[in-house]
Amino acid sequence: MLNSPSGKLRGLIRPVRRTIRHAFGWGRRAAFRPTLAALGAAALIALGALIYDAVTPRMLGVGLFYVAIVLTGFWFPKPKSALALALFATCLIIIGYWVTIPDGAPAWEAWANRALAIGTVWLTAVFVWHIRVLQQKLQDQIDIANGLSREMGHCVGNSLQLVASFLRLQAAGTSSESPRHVLEIAGSRIMVIGQIERLLSHFGATHTVDSKAFIAALLRDVHAIFPNPDQICIDVKADSAQISSTTAIALGALLVELINNALKHAFREGMEGTLAVRFTASKSMNQCVVEVEDDGVGIDQGQKLDGVGVQNVTEFARMVGGSLTCQPARQTNPRPGTMWRLVFSHAALH
Repeated sequence: MLNSPSGKLRGLIRPVRRTIRHAFGWGRRAAFRPTLAALGAAALIALGALIYDAVTPRMLGVGLFYVAIVLTGFWFPKPKSALALALFATCLIIIGYWVTIPDGAPAWEAWANRALAIGTVWLTAVFVWHIRVLQQKLQDQIDIANGLSREMGHCVGNSLQLVASFLRLQAAGTSSESPRHVLEIAGSRIMVIGQIERLLSHFGATHTVDSKAFIAALLRDVHAIFPNPDQICIDVKADSAQISSTTAIALGALLVELINNALKHAFREGMEGTLAVRFTASKSMNQCVVEVEDDGVGIDQGQKLDGVGVQNVTEFARMVGGSLTCQPARQTNPRPGTMWRLVFSHAALH
């Protein structure tokens, strides 16, 4: 079969096809997918150049068309595409001589004009190739920086959790009530911030994150470490808005603290229930609202809210310049539930 005419033809076409695929960056399955528009543009320009050659005298320059063909190399995946396009344009320039309308000018002048066009094409191709190589190197450096940033965020999160553990050990070994209380608060805050830093490291090296994706990922991680995740359900409704990493840490820490408080006080041992977390961002009203609601046993009216968790929540609310309120979620017994509501300015997101 290899010695048949069709086999020989396939043998000749195969290396040419591999060369073209390698030059233009086409994979076996993804061929034409990223370069279809650029390829179509180059083909249209080439057709326009041939038509222009066919209706004009030989001495009229057509170099602009062929330079445009090479410039489409900016939209191909590989830098070498510009050189392949320059070779294609060179062939068109030579072919164009034979399709132009003959005039009275000497042939050497027409060929000199074509040679200048070829030189311009290759000069442009080298320029495009060099720019694309620099772009790829820059993208490689950006990818490395993003990877290092994610790793750094992960390490910072681990270090903060280690510091929090030391503070809690110190608090456990302190006999005086006041220093122990201070150490417990500090350890709790650092622990929460460390968890959120580790989560933010997965969002890449960006100064902002999407609120909806961040809150959903955070609560998914929190729910996964519940003592009995099947007994407590978390219902999340969050608007999508770009928030700074600093605001994300404050909001995330506040949500984690409120959920921990609900697990400790709202749901008694073995009790099933639901936590509803809502985040709304209204740019027109310049207002953002965070609500955490449970259907647990609620808070006694005479109970003083001055625990470690409440102090942490108050501090995190202060970080975003918001006002925090706590009230019964519904007027029912024996499970009125509790709703914490934070309202702050939309400008605080950035």
